[in-house]
Amino acid sequence: MKKKIYCFINSGKGTEWNHVIALCEDGNCLAGHLSSSEGWAKHDIGINSEWKHENYKNHCPEGYDLIWVDEPEESDEIAAAYKLNQEIGEAAKRKENQPGIIIETTD
Repeated sequence: MKKKIYCFINSGKGTEWNHVIALCEDGNCLAGHLSSSEGWAKHDIGINSEWKHENYKNHCPEGYDLIWVDEPEESDEIAAAYKLNQEIGEAAKRKENQPGIIIETTD
């Protein structure tokens, strides 16, 4: 089943540089780029080019749809993907904070 990958500018309006990201519906951030304009952001993240598609193919071997989102702060889909992204991050933090096990052997 194809996954949706949401691409959007994540740096706010009227900034000199545009930080564009590709966020998969499963919460994984698959790519990011700093671009000089919205037009270049679409190119740099792969909307109208082949840039970053290797990342997308690796994460979504069954296929994917790239979706450009003009108003990410108003997107329920991005909000849901962002929530999953935060859960992934919290799980990784908990895993990192697990005590290690040291095994000592004697000859």
